Amino acid sequence: MLNPFRRSFMLPGKLGACLVTGTEKIRCGYGNGDCLLLDLRHGIFAVADTSERFPQASRLLLEGLAATVCQKGPPEDENEFNSLLSQVWSNQQFIHKTTLSCVVLLENGAGPTAMVSNNGDSSVTILASDSGAVRYRTVADMNFAGRSTRPNPAVTHSLKGTPTAIVLATDGITDLGKIPLNGLSDPPHRIGDRIAGRLHRGKARREIDDIGAVALTPDIMNDATGDIIIMGGTLPGVETTFAQRNGWRTAADRWATTMAWKPYPELLAMAGIQIRQPGRC
Repeated sequence: MLNPFRRSFMLPGKLGACLVTGTEKIRCGYGNGDCLLLDLRHGIFAVADTSERFPQASRLLLEGLAATVCQKGPPEDENEFNSLLSQVWSNQQFIHKTTLSCVVLLENGAGPTAMVSNNGDSSVTILASDSGAVRYRTVADMNFAGRSTRPNPAVTHSLKGTPTAIVLATDGITDLGKIPLNGLSDPPHRIGDRIAGRLHRGKARREIDDIGAVALTPDIMNDATGDIIIMGGTLPGVETTFAQRNGWRTAADRWATTMAWKPYPELLAMAGIQIRQPGRC
């Protein structure tokens, strides 16, 4: 289910994703440099974050990732994942600096696993969804696509046993203050509501940076819709128009399936959302 006005996507109990634009970006006419990739067909999820100088750098990287996976198929082990990332990384222009946090979900004889690659100051956190206990969290570094020569190698984590959730987020999430991770991941499809609740707490909306976040459980592997959604990485001026255009809320503030939204490309484009057609990715 997708709501373009809220820039949120959800599959109840299994996945939620949300994109928020920073206060300054709307005020000054910058683009939103955060971008999300939800590749439900192949079980690949990513967030990327770039600066206002080239806000589409994050989208270019995630579009390249999605296109390479569609061409070659999803990686089945760390070697294939590292090769995939290296190919996408090498195609990013030097001036298009961006973070990349990426998770690939796999199911094998040992149970569900997640391959993780983290680059820059975005993050991936794996936690016990019932207690919020952190099982793994990436460490921020200065390894950016468009700047460093190669991505960080992938690491594999077993998701077997304790009910598990995974949260991918750009660094703007810290503007929400101290927020329990299990508050973002249990249930995962409410991540957009929980972020919005934090942003609007008090009398006035606080000054924030762009925020991009995805929360999911391994159960998403049993409910793949086949959709590939890319959200964010917008051009300058898009955010101001998005915030100010009259009648926008009436047309786009509703939850519907991605199939129901496909006949409205202009509305999706205004929100910086791209839905890739099955078989034509």
